Amino acid sequence: MVYRLAAAVVLGCIVAYGLALNGPLFFDDVPNLLENPRVQIDGATFDDWRVAALSSDSGALLRPVAMLTFAMNYAAAGEFTAFSLKASNLIIHLSIGWLVYLFAQALLQAPALRGHRLDSPSRRLIAVLAASIWLLHPIHVSTVLYAVQRMAQLSMLFTLLGLLLFTRYRLRWAEVGAGTGEVIAAAIWLLLCAVFAVLSKENGALLPWLIAVVEVTLFRGIWGGKSHTRLALIGWLALLLPLVLIVVITLFVPELLPGSYGYRNFTLQERLLTQGRILWQYLSWLLVPNIVDMGFFHDDIPLSRDFWSPFTTALSLLAWCGVLLFSLLWRKRFPLTAFAFLFYLVAHSLESSVIPLEMVFEHRNYLPSVGFAVLASVGIFRCAAKFQRLRLGALAGGILSILLVLLVVRTYVWRDEVALARFEVINHPQSVRANFIYGNALFKRFGQSQALGLDAQQQQALAVTSRTYFERMHALDGQEFAALVMLYQLDSNYFPALAEQNDWLGAMETLAQTRRLSSSDRTALGALVDFALTPAGARDRDRIGRLMDRFGERYPKSLEMFAYRYKIAMASGNERKAELLPDLERVTRFNEDSTQAAAYLAQYHGTQDLAPTYEAIREWMRRDQYRRELPAIREIFNK
Repeated sequence: MVYRLAAAVVLGCIVAYGLALNGPLFFDDVPNLLENPRVQIDGATFDDWRVAALSSDSGALLRPVAMLTFAMNYAAAGEFTAFSLKASNLIIHLSIGWLVYLFAQALLQAPALRGHRLDSPSRRLIAVLAASIWLLHPIHVSTVLYAVQRMAQLSMLFTLLGLLLFTRYRLRWAEVGAGTGEVIAAAIWLLLCAVFAVLSKENGALLPWLIAVVEVTLFRGIWGGKSHTRLALIGWLALLLPLVLIVVITLFVPELLPGSYGYRNFTLQERLLTQGRILWQYLSWLLVPNIVDMGFFHDDIPLSRDFWSPFTTALSLLAWCGVLLFSLLWRKRFPLTAFAFLFYLVAHSLESSVIPLEMVFEHRNYLPSVGFAVLASVGIFRCAAKFQRLRLGALAGGILSILLVLLVVRTYVWRDEVALARFEVINHPQSVRANFIYGNALFKRFGQSQALGLDAQQQQALAVTSRTYFERMHALDGQEFAALVMLYQLDSNYFPALAEQNDWLGAMETLAQTRRLSSSDRTALGALVDFALTPAGARDRDRIGRLMDRFGERYPKSLEMFAYRYKIAMASGNERKAELLPDLERVTRFNEDSTQAAAYLAQYHGTQDLAPTYEAIREWMRRDQYRRELPAIREIFNK
């Protein structure tokens, strides 16, 4: 039964995800892959592999392991294709499913669970069921089919491998103990797993903390068949110390937190309060996978402004305090439940706590869901054993069949960008981003109308419908630049009468006085600058240039804001270009580690004045400690 179930689940997973392997590449896939020439290599030169591995600007460590696998995709196919990228992600997903099976089987042998009297066939069956639930769960669709999320996949792969190694070593040590050499060997293997996990994505740094969760809940200091108080105390210190450090840093030295809340529309306090509710939302999706409520965007979830706004904030935080107390005080009676909750919270601690990331993303549950997959499979097994009328095969088969159907529905939507965007906006009509993405998908389809063979009436319908969703976005949040930029472009190009009625550029100029720019605003302003460089946008180029100047005054240290001004200046002639030199030199000084700032300075001087050009290139190379920019520098000398 076990092998037939495993084969059926793997086949179902392949078929379900296979529906969308040719789906679109979008969002972060574009800057990280499609517009990243460093990772697009043929593989013939070793140094190209080095540059490709260091080609991402994501994360503090550049995530070289993940980027190296993307370079392999490109070298093998000669280009980035959706199929090769997503098929590779599916293979990684199935590989992790195998590790989930092995990890679950090892956990069920831990000393804290030996009173449950599970024999070897039962453990194997429960482990297969846990891996099957995890593999088929629809919440993981965005992790597998969003190509760039391979970073999260690989980080989990190496983290779970480390947890498996620790658990297997620990099972042996709990029985017969170990010598110093074996402990050192285990530590080296765990260190290697942690390094590869962190170099895939920073979440891998949680491996030691997750090991502490396993130790405290399931091994409890047992060594060589005896309980050792000192070892148990070390486990507790390893579990609690990171939490204490996070609280101390947050309360007393918040400036040490990575990132900045200056580009977010929420504060540190609002993020922490909101995450209390979001973590329960994630858990509800894991236990009751409502795919209508799931989605790529969840900006329609209101922020928690204080403990009572909304009132569910206080309830959520009190409930989590209760869960923690239960997990710590009742861990001996309910060890697996304590493990599942603590594993879930620790695995979420990096992306769902103090770091100023986006509020909600489903891919953050990729690793945290493992504990509940194991707990759910044990629950199904126990339920079938307790109630004689329930046959385990029928119960498990029914649950897995439901998960497979839900998975197929979600993956089918991911086969096409317009279909996905439409699904998002139907299920999240109050989401600003969902409305924007659907409007943008229709606008892109409108741009492809001739290639698609659409007649004039169909083209007009696409343009009008696209504009409708941008207007809806603007109505939901009049402060968002993205809607204003798209409405401005659409009206300027295709609806001249509406362009006369609506001064969208004026609305942007008003917002520029006080609006604190978000990351989406900055992307939208980049699109506005690109439009200003086209013939259609040339008439407003000076006005857009002044708008960018205003942002330059408000954000004098921002290299991104300067880059937008620089693009317009380069297209506007030498007079405006000369005005930017003091600003360029200032931005270069403020961004001491930025290679891009030095690159702009080198490009500014060009070949007209060799002395400052060589000085700028020297500074560029000094800042480029990983030598990622050598191809670009060679190109300058070739010219």
